[in-house]
Amino acid sequence: MAQEESRGRTSQLRGRPSTLPLYAPQVTQWLREDPDLSGAEILRRVRLVGYRDGKSALYELVRRLRVGRPAGVTVAVESPRGPGPVQGITNR
Repeated sequence: MAQEESRGRTSQLRGRPSTLPLYAPQVTQWLREDPDLSGAEILRRVRLVGYRDGKSALYELVRRLRVGRPAGVTVAVESPRGPGPVQGITNR
């Protein structure tokens, strides 16, 4: 095929398809149970259940699943005994 003919084509996927979508529901569940679970721990867990693809793809999935997660909210409180050290209350 001439180069001019290939310019109008959309790019085609190369290589084998990812198995990551098979593990996405489990990763979602783990993040619901523990939103602060590290990417490394998630990688360890999916490898135990059979995931053999790359860690970058998995870390990207974890990043996408965490987008929209509400950040912890810190509220300053004051003791009835007057000013003193500010206590942080984190709402998660």
